[in-house]
Amino acid sequence: MKQLNAGGGNADWGSKIIKDLAFIKKKKRYPLTVRAIAPLSTLLFLSLLYGSFIGRVNLTRSGTPQLLGILMIALISITAITAIYNIRQTFSFSRIATPYQLQVNMNLLQKFLQSQHLAFSQHPEAPEVFMILSKNLSIRGDYREVVIFIVDDNQVLLNSHFTGSKFTITPPSKNYKLMAKMLKDWLHANKPTNTSQSLTVN
Repeated sequence: MKQLNAGGGNADWGSKIIKDLAFIKKKKRYPLTVRAIAPLSTLLFLSLLYGSFIGRVNLTRSGTPQLLGILMIALISITAITAIYNIRQTFSFSRIATPYQLQVNMNLLQKFLQSQHLAFSQHPEAPEVFMILSKNLSIRGDYREVVIFIVDDNQVLLNSHFTGSKFTITPPSKNYKLMAKMLKDWLHANKPTNTSQSLTVN
């Protein structure tokens, strides 16, 4: 398993996450922009168009070619469903519910990350947004996994994506799911005894 303790490099925070923060907290996902979904939509459209053409040609013939058409349509359908599922996973945030307000949740998340010896950073304009950055996963160029935590009243949201120069719809890795489970278990085991500004943990 690739470690997610940040080692060198900083992600380009930009201003987009600030612009989208209210939307993310409400909808539990990134906004679907034309730029993000256009490559996938084009690929799916061309695949379905080609598959429909091949399927129609083969289904109008007699004999064994009919089977080829059916298999082609099935394969393209599976590919389309898989691609849609992957992009849904990429854009969606996992939600961990808590009974605490924003500041307490922020303190708890900081303590969790410190207990796991994970280096993290907070958005300079939105301290409720945390990030951990993996080591470079590529021998060519810079390719890293980024885990984003967005803290809010009564919830912590998590999302994972991969940074790189090319558009990808790579779904979150198992590290992301493991991190979410670890945080949920840690919060359950470390309930605060004081929910004031100076938080203490059992």
